[in-house]
Amino acid sequence: MLTKNMKTIVFWLISLPLFYTLCGFVILPWWVRTQLPSLLHEKVGIFINVEHVRFNPFTFEVNLESLALLDSNAAKAISIGHIYLNYDPSALFKKEFSIKAVRIDNPDIDLSLDQEGSLKLLKLFPNTQTQENNASETSTSLTMPLIVKHVEIHNAHTLFQDPRGEHPFHFEIGPISYTADNLSFHKDDLSLHAIKAVLQNEEKLSIASSLIIEPLIFYGELNLTKLPLSTLWGYTLSTLPARLSKGDLTLRIPFWIDLSKSSPSVLIEKGSLLVENTEFTDANQSVIQIPSLKLDGIDFDLQASHVNIAEASLTQPNIRLQLEKAYRVNFERLFTPASKTHPASENTVASSSSATPSPWSFALRRLYVDSARVHVVDQNVKSSPIDCAPLSLIVDNITNDTNQTVAFDLNGTIDQDASLKLKGTFLPARSSLDVRVVADTLSLEKVQPYLKPFTTVLIQDGYVSLDTLLKASFDRQTKLDVQGDITVSKFSLADRFKTPLVAWESLNLSALSYTLDHEVLRIQKIALNKPYVNLDIKKDHSTNFADLLVEQKASPTTTHHQKSVSKESALTLFLGNISLKRGTAHFQDASLPIPFATFADNLNGSLSTLDTKSTKPSTLKIEGKVDKYGYAKIDSTLLPFDIKNHANLKIIFKNIAMPKLTPYSGKFVGYAIKEGKLSLDLNYKIKKGLMEGQNKINLDSLVLGEKIESEDALNLPLDLAIALLKDSKGQIDLDLPVSGDLNDPEFRYGSVVWKALGNLIGGIVTSPFKLLGSLLGIEAENLQSIDFAAGEAVLIASEEEKMAQYRQILEKRSALKLLITPSYNETLDMQALKENNITAQIEQKLSKNSTEDAYARAVQKLFIQKYGDVAYGTLMKQYKEEQLDPPAINDRLIAKIAETVVIDPAVLHTLAQKRAEAIVQKLTNSYNIAPERLIKQEAQAVDAQRESWVGCAISISN
Repeated sequence: MLTKNMKTIVFWLISLPLFYTLCGFVILPWWVRTQLPSLLHEKVGIFINVEHVRFNPFTFEVNLESLALLDSNAAKAISIGHIYLNYDPSALFKKEFSIKAVRIDNPDIDLSLDQEGSLKLLKLFPNTQTQENNASETSTSLTMPLIVKHVEIHNAHTLFQDPRGEHPFHFEIGPISYTADNLSFHKDDLSLHAIKAVLQNEEKLSIASSLIIEPLIFYGELNLTKLPLSTLWGYTLSTLPARLSKGDLTLRIPFWIDLSKSSPSVLIEKGSLLVENTEFTDANQSVIQIPSLKLDGIDFDLQASHVNIAEASLTQPNIRLQLEKAYRVNFERLFTPASKTHPASENTVASSSSATPSPWSFALRRLYVDSARVHVVDQNVKSSPIDCAPLSLIVDNITNDTNQTVAFDLNGTIDQDASLKLKGTFLPARSSLDVRVVADTLSLEKVQPYLKPFTTVLIQDGYVSLDTLLKASFDRQTKLDVQGDITVSKFSLADRFKTPLVAWESLNLSALSYTLDHEVLRIQKIALNKPYVNLDIKKDHSTNFADLLVEQKASPTTTHHQKSVSKESALTLFLGNISLKRGTAHFQDASLPIPFATFADNLNGSLSTLDTKSTKPSTLKIEGKVDKYGYAKIDSTLLPFDIKNHANLKIIFKNIAMPKLTPYSGKFVGYAIKEGKLSLDLNYKIKKGLMEGQNKINLDSLVLGEKIESEDALNLPLDLAIALLKDSKGQIDLDLPVSGDLNDPEFRYGSVVWKALGNLIGGIVTSPFKLLGSLLGIEAENLQSIDFAAGEAVLIASEEEKMAQYRQILEKRSALKLLITPSYNETLDMQALKENNITAQIEQKLSKNSTEDAYARAVQKLFIQKYGDVAYGTLMKQYKEEQLDPPAINDRLIAKIAETVVIDPAVLHTLAQKRAEAIVQKLTNSYNIAPERLIKQEAQAVDAQRESWVGCAISISN
């Protein structure tokens, strides 16, 4: 019995090891290789294939060769070249499930998507989700802790493919290597992990971390070297018009992840990111090039919802900025999705947005941009590009906390010659900006295309330099405060024909300040150096400054709004001192029959304080040269914004060459000016709209030229006026008072002056002796004629004084001549000649010693001779009845005799000529007046003067 039992024991002692050995070496590998795949397919619905299986039941080592997970088309979804596993059964005594080592060689995973966007790999596990849920419900913890002392994965590869879209996407990762030590499910046990991977273009990815499974905590560092972003950009952001043609990403992320709590904790401390050689293109044209973008000191805290970056730096970025239609920036178009994303993505976004996330805080402590280049092209106008390079920018404290102040400092060069510096702060919460702006030689020509819709002027040259402090706030009420200095240099403005209008060498605005909320503009000092103004009056009387503005179409609502605004607020203006140096002005008038042109240069002057809130007049002083040798000066006090209320103007012109004024003299007085100099002393006082002016005019050596036909010319005898006014030294001095009401809408200064001048010259011509008398200080009221007794041609003593005065006039006015008009009065002179004829007849009848009775008898005889005795007797009877005395009777008889006397009318002309000749002889012989300056006119009949005298008219000629 004992022997039989021993045999049985020996049998089992031999059989069981043999069977164990057989099962381990043969049966188990066979079952895993042949039966397990069909079982998994039947129970789980997956297809696997294993070509070789080896198991050592004594060392508990497992080797699997060519393991593959197949899809429905028998294609490999997951394949593993070799799996090695070494189990340690002794750990069971410690109530542990321990694996000494795991090694996986050449694993290959296909992570392709189908046309619906689902991962093909997941479709090989149709019940995976359900099983995982059941497992999670039934097994919340392991009965025995699992310990894997060492894990290695070598030469792993994975391929991600997405066939959707115009360009199918694929991305390869491999080879991948992974090592882990002390992978334990014991609480607080620490394991070490290392992953190294090479991506499809030799980029390297490495992760070194430590892991605690219970509780789940792992930390370490992720490193990624030169990952190409262009492929990922095209796949993940394919809806953006912008294309990333190149760019490499390098990362260093130290991380800490704690999933042991209900709220996961993810920390990143002092990470770094580097993107190199980035280039974005638009239609194969480069728009952004960034050789280097670096982020240092990246801190991330998931629980605190906080991201902090110590510094971001961009090195030599090159940006092509385009202002497209309606001034839309090209980047807005390039980085706005052209179409909606996939529905799955939309659902994800919608579901995530429905949650209420914790408020995140973000802070970038410093942004540094070095040697940037910005190329600006405006497609809305025809303009040359603006090239800003190099640019450097430093921005501190960029954060989403709007109560934090952002500081910035920008320095740059524009179009090689100009520079711009901006340094200041910005407070987002109040939308307040505090910045210092320093610019040097900014070109104003760049502004020209933007002025075209509003004006026809051309900015041909000009530069702006400024140093200003700007404070602005756009919170509830817009506030703006500007202080500083501004200089506009080498400025030139022309019309559309490129003819200069205005120019200057420099315009300096010193201590400028402007406050928007109070509408106050203050400039302590304005200095204008070498200004130039060109005024051109055209043939149609328009000027070159007319039609400079392009008419704008504005709606009635807009116009009304603008009017209401202008009524509510008026700008307060204060200009401390304005100075003008070396100015030049050019004037041309083509509206005249003869075009006129002149210039003034070396203009210097000043305008004292100008203040809209003050009633103190400003002092204006300007002086300079006119034409080649002329001089001009203005010395005035006025209220610049209310000239009608108060102005005292004193304007002096001296030594102005008058031949250049021929175009005006030809148009308005009908003569050219051959020689002469003009000096003006103008004084005007304006008070409450009423103007009183005194014009002192001096004409030196004025000589008129040829006559010019002009419809606008005044019909004035200028030759005579000049001869009357010009003294022996060739000087003409005029006082021309003018007055007018500036409140009258019909008031025209030119009309007032020409009217006064016309009245003056007209008065001179009509009363020349009156003018000469006032000029020479003589009594000239009776110089218009020389009086003669009726029938006589002998000068009387009373006219001797006039002769002396004529000599004085001719001596003082060498260009004048006396016009002597032989004159007679037909009635008075004829009667006197008849009486003289009768007197002669009577004298013939008397002897030398005749008495009064003899005279009466001679008259009686002569009467009887003419009329007879009867007529004589009748008259004598009548005279006695009238009781006439003998002399009266003689006069009556002589008058009746005269009626019978016949005088030839030619005798009157002879008498007139004798009178004129008597005047000429007297002036030439007694007063030494040259005969050629005495001109006898045609004889003419005149009215008697004081019923007894006949005057020979004396007038003036040149």
